[in-house]
Amino acid sequence: MNNPVLAYLPVAIVFGIIPGPDVMLAVKHSLTGGVRQGVAVGLGAATGSLAWGIAAAAGLASLLTSAPWVFDAVRLTGAAYLIYLGIKSVWQPDGSFTDIDHATFSAGPTKGSRAFATGFIADLLNPKMGAFYLAVLPQFIPRDGNVFLWSILLMSIEFVVAIVCLSSYACAASSARRWLEKGRWGAWLERGLGVALMGFGVRLAFE
Repeated sequence: MNNPVLAYLPVAIVFGIIPGPDVMLAVKHSLTGGVRQGVAVGLGAATGSLAWGIAAAAGLASLLTSAPWVFDAVRLTGAAYLIYLGIKSVWQPDGSFTDIDHATFSAGPTKGSRAFATGFIADLLNPKMGAFYLAVLPQFIPRDGNVFLWSILLMSIEFVVAIVCLSSYACAASSARRWLEKGRWGAWLERGLGVALMGFGVRLAFE
């Protein structure tokens, strides 16, 4: 492996592009709260991934994966959180389906912070992220390299790539909102994203 960074970059890009809960959350928040909220979710999710990468580099993730009951507890909590977010997207407390309101596209600091927290928590409650980094990162660390420093470097690359990819999804969703605001297309799409989130939660629970 001549250049670990160049070898890892395509892996990071593919990992960032593949649709998952992070993408669903970024798209949903961009549609219903504006592109700033979508980007905030992406930043939160990328930060959660970075936390798992640091934990993997420090050996903490291996402790989690070596204790099945702890791993399952975190995994089931994460699954329940995704299902909760999905249900919230499909059905609101007032009993009516949500509509995309043009007034909601100006995201304030509080809403941005909540969006960031949503992305961060969703990633932090997914222990499979830690297991993934434990399996992948060592393959790109030079034999004579410092494991911790190389892990941080590779995770920094993943962090930047994740922000770029998730922000791109958020911007694309925001660009499409003009057409989605007409009729009830926006509401139907939000419900579909909610169902997708519930599906990711159920899959996480049974994997």
